[in-house]
Amino acid sequence: MRLLTKLPAALLLLIAMGASSLRATAQMQFTPRVDAPTKQVEGHRKIDLLYLASEAYLAAGTAVDMKSTADGLHHPTMAYRADGIFLTHYYVTENGWAGFLGNRNADGVVLANVLLNTGFDLADRRLYRRGGRWRILAVTLNVLKGTENVADGVSNIRMLGSINKRVRLETGYTGRIIWSR
Repeated sequence: MRLLTKLPAALLLLIAMGASSLRATAQMQFTPRVDAPTKQVEGHRKIDLLYLASEAYLAAGTAVDMKSTADGLHHPTMAYRADGIFLTHYYVTENGWAGFLGNRNADGVVLANVLLNTGFDLADRRLYRRGGRWRILAVTLNVLKGTENVADGVSNIRMLGSINKRVRLETGYTGRIIWSR
């Protein structure tokens, strides 16, 4: 339930991150260049579009990782048999930021992920403004970081899907598992 109160703020941050990138590149995109040939301007437009797409990919990867991390850290911790007999405690742990912020601090871990990716995006914007080959590097870095986030999110989703299987292996119980806090 706590995630539902934090989710709108996180989504607003991701939307703001994307909206500010539109303003920054729109300013560069429509700046008239008198001495630049037409083909070069068209090439910049293609790179601008790639950069916007790479920022959107980074934001989407951040959202997938953030949501799956929060789901895992908010997962109930006590497993019971269907007849109410206690089986075990099972805690989902975060390997990244949780080392600094605590294994069950979902809000801190999600905020740290969002801040890291926002900082990463701001650094890429500086590279992008330098022009030339730096623009290609900025697009590449956004795509690589976005891919890392998506891979982490998919790993979290797979881990969440296998919790019941892990508890069954650990306890030897083969019936239905009921979770509680």
